[in-house]
Amino acid sequence: MQDNIRLAIIYGSTREGRFCDIVVNWAASMIRRRADFECDIVDPLEFDLPARHTGTDHAGLDRLKARLAGADAFVVVTPEYNHSFPAALKFLIDSVAAEWQAKPVAFIS
Repeated sequence: MQDNIRLAIIYGSTREGRFCDIVVNWAASMIRRRADFECDIVDPLEFDLPARHTGTDHAGLDRLKARLAGADAFVVVTPEYNHSFPAALKFLIDSVAAEWQAKPVAFIS
C-alpha cells in the first residue's frame, strides 16, 4: 500500500483581511475529500519571518524549511497583486531551495 501524498497548501498572502483564508480553506476541503492526500496548511504568518533576506540563521525560516521539506507536493494560493504576486510569497519562495527540488507545484490564483 502506498503512503498518502503529503501536500503543503501555502498561503501566498500575509495581508490583514486577506481573502486567501477563504480560498485556502476551500482548496483544503476539496483536497481532503480524497483519502490519498494529507494536507498541511502553511501560513507564513505562523513563522515570524524576517522582512528581508539577512544572510543569517533565523528560527522562523528554519521551521518553514522543515515544514516544506516534509511535503511531497505543494499548492500555492496567491492573489494577484500589481499584475504579479505578493512580496511575502516571493520572499518565501526565495528563502527555500532544496525543499522545492523535484516536487510538483500547483497555483491557485
